[in-house]
Amino acid sequence: MKGIYIHIPFCDYKCNYCDFSTMTKQYKRIDEYFNLLKKEIIMYQNLTEKIDTIYIGGGTPNLVDSKYIEEVYKFLNESFNLQLKEFTIECNPEFVTKEKIESYKNIGINRISLGVQTFNEKYNDFLGRGHKISDVLNSFEIISNYIDNISIDLIFGFPKQTLESIDNDLKYINKLNPNHISWYNMILEPGTKFYKEFEEKNRNEDLEYEMYLKICNSLQNYNHYEISNFAKDTYESKHNKIYWRDEEYYGLGLSSSGYINQKRYTNEFYFPNYKKKILKNEKPVNFFEKIDLEKRKFEFIITNMRLKQGLDLREYKEKFSVDLYMNNKKMIDDWINRGLLNHENGYITFTDRGFFVSNSFFIDILI
Repeated sequence: MKGIYIHIPFCDYKCNYCDFSTMTKQYKRIDEYFNLLKKEIIMYQNLTEKIDTIYIGGGTPNLVDSKYIEEVYKFLNESFNLQLKEFTIECNPEFVTKEKIESYKNIGINRISLGVQTFNEKYNDFLGRGHKISDVLNSFEIISNYIDNISIDLIFGFPKQTLESIDNDLKYINKLNPNHISWYNMILEPGTKFYKEFEEKNRNEDLEYEMYLKICNSLQNYNHYEISNFAKDTYESKHNKIYWRDEEYYGLGLSSSGYINQKRYTNEFYFPNYKKKILKNEKPVNFFEKIDLEKRKFEFIITNMRLKQGLDLREYKEKFSVDLYMNNKKMIDDWINRGLLNHENGYITFTDRGFFVSNSFFIDILI
């Protein structure tokens, strides 16, 4: 499997928790940005390279006119051998229109990631979001008339959130019955409004774990296939699995990252730098690293342990000639005895509690 990620940075507003590279209310730059993006696509042109997934993220991709998305798809189709199993675009509810969804459907987009974050309007205002619950309900109805693979994105564990508010989110989830849910524990990222206001305040990890447990226990009719992701039937995210299974992907657009031939790169974060390099016919790469064996081993553990099926110890041994369990037996057994890990049928997997404190496991195994 190989994928392409496209970053569309334009936004109507900046959310209080967002640290992504965005261009807020800079609508006059839309034409310029997409012309640069098309030049970048051509720099990576390889007509023999089979691409399985495309993911268009942001920013707010559905803020721009759908003709720009159509143009990007046209350039991708002329530059790669597209054999798409999944084609996703992120959407904010308030910018969903019948015309845009029809356009997306016509170019083969078959998955929508709808940024809801919470079904509580007071919290939405607090998060800096611009939509109402009515926007979510209306946009979901419009999308479902054309595309059935809808993922609803939610956040929990943000400042001032109560445990009871999870019940309200679950009520709406049950009402809409989407085929996929991503429900992320908020991270306070440096440079964001929330980081400045709340970084020094102690987080209530016990409360956040109760929220996580309530979410997991309430979504039993979904397959909890990754730490923060739940899917029905065949609706697991194929594109995200490329990241989690150490497979290759191109990153195109401002600040995007790619991973090709065991080399990782990240594009320029700031638009003037991105523009300058492309106009000089250079790939707009800011950071580049070769993933050496030790880093590959560690990243293989992280990406596989994110998945509910866990890490196949036999596969790890075949891939790296290392018996991970025997080399870390004392530490792994300690996690098992604390009810944080399972070791069955040649796999190690997190329990729900283990998922929630997984970062500590990765630190322990690195040491």
